[in-house]
Order: sequence, then structure tokens, then C-alpha cells
Amino acid sequence: MRINPEKFNHNLETRNIKNASFIGLDAFINNLEKHFFSEISIREDASDSEKLNLVIELSCDLTLWELIHQYNSGNWGTFNTSKFSLSNEISALERINDIRIDVDEFSIVLKDTTLIIDKIYNQSIGEQLEHILHELGIHYVHYTKNYSEVPYEIFVAVFVENLMQAELTSNNSRKTHGYSSFWAIYFESEIDAVIYDVQNSTFLNENLYMKINK
Repeated sequence: MRINPEKFNHNLETRNIKNASFIGLDAFINNLEKHFFSEISIREDASDSEKLNLVIELSCDLTLWELIHQYNSGNWGTFNTSKFSLSNEISALERINDIRIDVDEFSIVLKDTTLIIDKIYNQSIGEQLEHILHELGIHYVHYTKNYSEVPYEIFVAVFVENLMQAELTSNNSRKTHGYSSFWAIYFESEIDAVIYDVQNSTFLNENLYMKINK
């Protein structure tokens, strides 16, 4: 299924985005650099005075395939070997800053593609980042069209009208489901984004989509 790309713009220009400034920022950046071998940019949405909504960008000198290989080898991300947890890092920042902190958007800029993860419920990115990276590796053969074309942008997750509900929730049954349902994939060979059905490891058929929405 092809979708107009405007539907999935993350629209940072509509937010009051500024460079992040909070206690422990430097240590937080250093930890991210250590585990992701990337240059780190952290901004915040200043529209909410009672909460810090972070926009985190990693710039990594790897291709998508190299990243997946390094992640599977335990050399990148190192969630299991070092017990690194983005959620724990955020919780520590909340304690020392005495304010609620969440990640609004987490993007990984690679040599051949950009992965963009949007928040779908409170603390969703911190809790599900490891799962998302795992899914990225499992589905590589499918969303690259049997290794024939690497997308230049991947949006995780996408709520398709009448297929999913875009409410923020902490229900465990929807945590994984939310990031494992539909991704918006951008290819140089396609004019618009196409929707990848993660559950069925295939691109969503436009006729099926229209049938569901009747």
C-alpha cells in the first residue's frame, strides 16, 4: 500500500524544539555514545514546562546491514552484555532533575538509511528499543525486497486508520504490538511511502487495506 509521505512527517517544525539543557546531560550523551558508537544530538520540546520531551538523534558510520550484524554480535547497543537500558537512563535523569522525562522521537542516521521511532505511549521508546532493533534484523530480507533495495527511511511505528488506535497506553499486550504492526518504508524507486506489515512480513496490499476500511 502506498501512502502520501506527508502523513508520516515527524513535524519537528511544529514543535518548540531547542537544544536540550538539564542536569546530567553530558553523562547521558557519553553513555549513548559508548553503547551506540555514534555522534549524539539531543534536543527537547520546550512547549511543556512540566515535562522534558527529548528528541534524540544518533549519527552512526554504519550501513543498516552492518548495524544489524554488529547488534546481533553484541558489539552495538550491548543491551544484554552491559545491562544497558534507555529506560533506566531516563529514570536516573528524572530523579536528579525532579521532572518527568520521556523520549518523543529516537532516530538513527546511518550511511544508507534513517530509522525514525516515534513515541506511541508514555516511555514506549525506552521500553521497546531493544525489541525494535531485534525486529529490524529479523525482517531485513523482507523490507529490502529480498536484499534488492535498502529503503532510505523507515518510520516505526505507523498507525493506519481503522487498523490500529493511536491512543497512548501502558497495556503490555499493546506495547510490542504497536511497534510490530506497520512501518512506513521509503524507497528511491517509489514515489510515496509503502506500508510494511510486520506481523505478516509483507507489504500491505492496497486492496486489502481498502476492504478493511469499508
